Amino acid sequence: MTNNANSEIYVICSDDPLLKLDRSRELLARWRQFVPDAEFLLYTYSELQGTGGSPNLKGIENEMSDPGLFGGERIIKVILKDMDTTAIELFKLIAANMRPGLFILIELPRITAKLAKSKEVDSQGLHRFLTFREGSAGAEALAQQSGAKGGKGGRSSAAKKKTATRSRKGEAAKSEAIGYLRDVGAQFEILYPPEGAQLKSWISQRAGMYGFRVNNDALDFIARSCDNNLLTIDHSLQVLQMMAEADNMQQMKVLDLKSVEDYFTQDARYNGFELPEAIFNGDSLKALTIIASFCSGHDTNLSTALGLLINRMDSSISTVYEGKQQNLQLAPFNTQTAFFMSHNLKVPSSQKSHLKAMQVLTDGQLEELTSCLSEASCSYSTFDLDGAYRALQRMALAATQPGQTRFLSADLLVF
Repeated sequence: MTNNANSEIYVICSDDPLLKLDRSRELLARWRQFVPDAEFLLYTYSELQGTGGSPNLKGIENEMSDPGLFGGERIIKVILKDMDTTAIELFKLIAANMRPGLFILIELPRITAKLAKSKEVDSQGLHRFLTFREGSAGAEALAQQSGAKGGKGGRSSAAKKKTATRSRKGEAAKSEAIGYLRDVGAQFEILYPPEGAQLKSWISQRAGMYGFRVNNDALDFIARSCDNNLLTIDHSLQVLQMMAEADNMQQMKVLDLKSVEDYFTQDARYNGFELPEAIFNGDSLKALTIIASFCSGHDTNLSTALGLLINRMDSSISTVYEGKQQNLQLAPFNTQTAFFMSHNLKVPSSQKSHLKAMQVLTDGQLEELTSCLSEASCSYSTFDLDGAYRALQRMALAATQPGQTRFLSADLLVF
């Protein structure tokens, strides 16, 4: 194994985004303590794509190979979508350019344990080549290196390692690339979502982070309600914490079955039109229940339900903005009625809640509602339905918890 003192490479492989997020944060925090002045660089899969679908790794190669005038310490995080050509080329590039002062974290979907334990491959012949694809200078150098070692005589201990003799494809190419990375000290971690008793233990520990103790009945209920989705469980516990703080509900410090049923049980009485009314009235629990109910209804799929809720909130917030500009709260009753009828708000309770929003919501609170709505809309437009759902949940809390809803973000990319 090549010795790169004062450097580390971790490859975190998992299909669960929260497990990857937690482990990444732990590693990045440790590295930041070890090299507090290191520059942090983040690369996503799309940033590593060149023209024609080929990987473009020149930028990351420059950061690895050039220490610069102010020191060469780098903390680099790379988020990949698959163990594909981009990953293979990146692994070889890292093996070719690894040096002291580099701390590299790579996030991947889950791979097999057998692949992660691929045999080390001597990386010395890779140095200073950007690509090793068939026909490239890197591939030619590998072939020459292999030919040079094919003569008679003894082989060095380094040469006894598995060495590439041709351009590999498929699983062989993946195994070879991982072998190069393992040769320079990379550690591969495969994270599996907890199940059964381990899931309940995870829920209990997670709840403790937010100041809760969870009894056994509540643990069973949460585990069954969230279908092993750790991100949903974590997000729900954050919502419950904020609700408890907002209402000074000391009894919620212990989550019993009734406490979690009030939040997790999906109520079928709502059709979605009540969501703006609940939010404008500051009834966060009812708003969360409406979202859960409408998005789990049997008459519409999740995508359709989210689209309707986003459109309704967009229309209602626009109405409130317009009403505030016209000082509608000070206008005569007949003027108010005509305004609401022109905006298709015919139900008295709905008119009253919108008028209340015009009177009591500050510009900052409306901005936060708008920000949550924008996030929901952007997520929805890119088919990220979970992201849109969480943004609507944040909106349910924005009127009563201004400035706090940002903590509910999945925040998967930010260091």
